[in-house]
Amino acid sequence: MIFIILAVLLCASLAVLLIANEKNIRMVSLAMAVVGGGLVFALALPVLFGFTSSWSSQLVLVDRFSSLMASLVAFVYVAATIVSVRYIGHEYKEGILNRDDARLYFSLLHLFALSMLVTVLTNNTLLMWIALEGTTLSSTFLVGLYRKKTSVEAAWKYIIICTTGISLGLIGILLLGYGSRLAGLSGADLFLLTSLQNNAPLIQDGIAKLAFVFLFVGFGAKVGLAPMHTWLPDAHSKAPSPISALFSGILLNVALYAIMRFAFVVNGSLQSDWTSHFFLFFGVASIVLSALMMLVQTNYKRMLAYSSIEHMGLITFALGLSPLGAIASVIHMIGHTFTKSMLFFGAGEILLNWKTTTVEKVRGVFAEDRYTAILFIVGMLAIVAMPPSALFVSEYTMFVAALSKYPVLALIILVSLSVIAYAMLRLIVPMLFFNGKSDETKKHKWNSTHSVMCLQLIILFSFAAWVTTASGLNFIQGIVVDAVYILK
Repeated sequence: MIFIILAVLLCASLAVLLIANEKNIRMVSLAMAVVGGGLVFALALPVLFGFTSSWSSQLVLVDRFSSLMASLVAFVYVAATIVSVRYIGHEYKEGILNRDDARLYFSLLHLFALSMLVTVLTNNTLLMWIALEGTTLSSTFLVGLYRKKTSVEAAWKYIIICTTGISLGLIGILLLGYGSRLAGLSGADLFLLTSLQNNAPLIQDGIAKLAFVFLFVGFGAKVGLAPMHTWLPDAHSKAPSPISALFSGILLNVALYAIMRFAFVVNGSLQSDWTSHFFLFFGVASIVLSALMMLVQTNYKRMLAYSSIEHMGLITFALGLSPLGAIASVIHMIGHTFTKSMLFFGAGEILLNWKTTTVEKVRGVFAEDRYTAILFIVGMLAIVAMPPSALFVSEYTMFVAALSKYPVLALIILVSLSVIAYAMLRLIVPMLFFNGKSDETKKHKWNSTHSVMCLQLIILFSFAAWVTTASGLNFIQGIVVDAVYILK
């Protein structure tokens, strides 16, 4: 079925290039995305919820962890396509984009999703590297879609930094393959995640450590961890908002997934949690940097981008803690995927109606577009971990895990998160509620983007309630076990 899924997305990418009518481009893209996403759910959800067993081959790895990631990719992909139908249609009508731009946009959107799915579903580390680089190549042109000077600069910065990082990651993969060869493996087994995990104790410590340094720094650039983060605010703010949602909502998690897979292999090799030092340091650095930068933001899309750096830092920090921290990290990955993508969808609605991303130029959103305003403020409260958000559950869990081992780091993070919450709400509340003049002729009606955002909030709060129960906790623990042991 995996190859059918990839064929559907590849056909979708090629088909839109042959369609003459702009509306048909959007409708065909939506239909193909729904079919492709549905097939991913049919493959992944039975494994994720334990109805069928995990399995692997030389090319494919389908366990609960990879199934979770594939499901998240599929959801955000379909959601972004639904939002894109309205978003790109609106910009086409206003003359911002032409028909060729729409073709390029949807063609690359499908390739982007395809690359992310291959990254999380492959068992071959070289293929994972190729797919992760594929996400960069396919999305670079989406960042520069508007062909403005700032968009093109953001696209160049993105491809240079991320391609350099991915190249370092390749060195790490080759080093692990070399270490596996010295350990007695040969052929395809040198680059299979399952083989690496099963034979990890045989890999020499020095090679494993050096490989992980390259892997963490290289793929960490793609995650947007400080100080490798500099591409992220520009790319997220200049890309079309549905693409920003894919970036923040799932791409960063996909890159972090790759780091996690290799980290657990290296920890198995060293018989210790040596990698935790990297997770703790870069996690805290990313959170503190985000707090400082958030105080000086004047662009609401850049604000959301720095928020993504913060949350990748939180997930990374949690991975450096005890097994309880690993549970918190998975909960946070899920919560952040739904929350941040819906916030970028909301930011897109604001941008379509106010024609600017400058905070001071946007006022009275509630008066003119109350549906967007209500959904956006609920999403903002969720992203700063106000209960009953799933992010509250994950952050509370990671603080419990951190206080006993690293109380000073826990305090630094708590202060940073308080600063971030203040900075974000200081910008957003005036945008939504200040100086608004009610004008019935300008009021915006409920649309498909609002439906997507509402569904995401329902899933977010339902997940938060479920994960606090015994069955929900067992579900997360099962994912963590598969992540650590890979079909052992």
